Amino acid sequence: MDENEIICSCMGTTVRDIMDAVENGAKTLEEVQAVTQVGTVCGACLDDVEALIKKLTDK
Repeated sequence: MDENEIICSCMGTTVRDIMDAVENGAKTLEEVQAVTQVGTVCGACLDDVEALIKKLTDK
């Protein structure tokens, strides 16, 4: 997984930004959005963001 990959082009949010949010306690899409604003413009990335959050929290 490329941590520098842009997962949300509208907000310029990277995979690393999502990882940081999860590592700092965000466990749901809504919590990650509150920290990063990911997926709050067009929403096209929401499936990818949710899949990444699930992958990071299913340990």
